[in-house]
Amino acid sequence: MRFDKVKAKTALLVSGKTQSDLADSLELSRRWVGAAFNGGNISEKTARHIADALNAPLESLIDQ
Repeated sequence: MRFDKVKAKTALLVSGKTQSDLADSLELSRRWVGAAFNGGNISEKTARHIADALNAPLESLIDQ
């Protein structure tokens, strides 16, 4: 599963969080979160955790 780069980064900006904030709150490495936001392949479970942390529906973030 991959995030749409623009949609994911927009949701991050709207949330007022940084990738580092998100990584800390989800107990993931900053590098892993960065890869997710740059179109890297991630598991559905991780994608759901990130979407929940951003208060965004997963479907609005994924690359289709």
